[in-house]
Amino acid sequence: MSTIIFVHGTGVREPAFSRLFERVRSELHSRRPEFAVEPCYWGDAEGTRLWHNGASVPAYDTTRGITPGPEDEEIALWDLLYQDPSWELRMLAMAGPADGELPPGRLPPGDELDASVQALAPSQELTAALAAAGLAETFGSARVAIATSEPYRQALGAAGDSLGALRLAVARAIVAEALAEQAEQDGTDTPIVPDAAARDHVVRLLVDAFGGGERGVPGKIAAPVRGLALRLATARARRRRGALTDATSPGAGDILLYQVRGDRIRTFIADQVAAAAAPVVLLTHSLGGIAAVDLLATKPLPAVRLLVTVGSQAPFLYEIGALWSLAHDDPLPAHVPAWLNIYDPRDLLSYIGAPLFPGQIEDVEVNNRQPFPQSHSAYWANPKVWDAIVSRLP
Repeated sequence: MSTIIFVHGTGVREPAFSRLFERVRSELHSRRPEFAVEPCYWGDAEGTRLWHNGASVPAYDTTRGITPGPEDEEIALWDLLYQDPSWELRMLAMAGPADGELPPGRLPPGDELDASVQALAPSQELTAALAAAGLAETFGSARVAIATSEPYRQALGAAGDSLGALRLAVARAIVAEALAEQAEQDGTDTPIVPDAAARDHVVRLLVDAFGGGERGVPGKIAAPVRGLALRLATARARRRRGALTDATSPGAGDILLYQVRGDRIRTFIADQVAAAAAPVVLLTHSLGGIAAVDLLATKPLPAVRLLVTVGSQAPFLYEIGALWSLAHDDPLPAHVPAWLNIYDPRDLLSYIGAPLFPGQIEDVEVNNRQPFPQSHSAYWANPKVWDAIVSRLP
């Protein structure tokens, strides 16, 4: 009886592995019942874990009970602004005015603020603060970008008589936009943020230039957005660091572990192959595929007739010279079995191998119809994946 051995990817542990393996076995048995389908669950035996019960994690056992304070809310808000400079303006626009009707004859408050933003002429103090924060080069274009944006216009239209929250939101949006533009000029996706004190000094000077803030009610004016930011952004993770570490360390840890002690995982796979009835098909996902490629490239295993890599990074690691078994200019050894590589262009962790090893790898493109990162684990629900695999089984 022929055997298909399923090798999982990074971060997979029980009970998730059993559910995943049962899905794989069911799909294969429904199409090729004559094959034995066996698990290669290396995660429990050779995967990463907190061997010292989280001793390296600050406040691992206590972070679930920490009560967030104003600084947590502020950090959370900036986390979102670094990703979307207009986020706070959008939230204020949706919240609408908190005040009643305006006094007769008074211009809409949004118009008053807009006039201050449009007419802004940086003072010497603001100019020096911008230079200290590294924002002098992009501040002007950032102000224009925010002041002509739809979220800004919508927030102005929703402004009530109290402008403190909106002045602050506009100031932060301009600073965040300036940082984003600086990152774009530097050719990076992540802005090199200034010292928090320098950043906040620029914000305060902008608020003053826009008419000042209602300093007597800072908590009230921040309420519409800061609490929401805390729930959405990474400052929330600090209060749950123990749980967050438990949830994420297997995924990231397995990758790091493989770089230094990958021989254990490769040996685990080789032992599974040795115990299986030949011929053997290695069906692998993600990091499992990297380990299988490294194993087969360095150790001939005649029992393995077909290697299937799904959502694999092995071709990319080879190209950048980071694949353990092969340097970037090494040929793929002739003893490596037939290699089927399945990828989804929307899965940013999947790569193609045929251009690197012509005639030795067959790439098959599929569409999992999922956004990334969900696309990386959606292969097993895609009938086209199973069609590709089953049609090539020995």
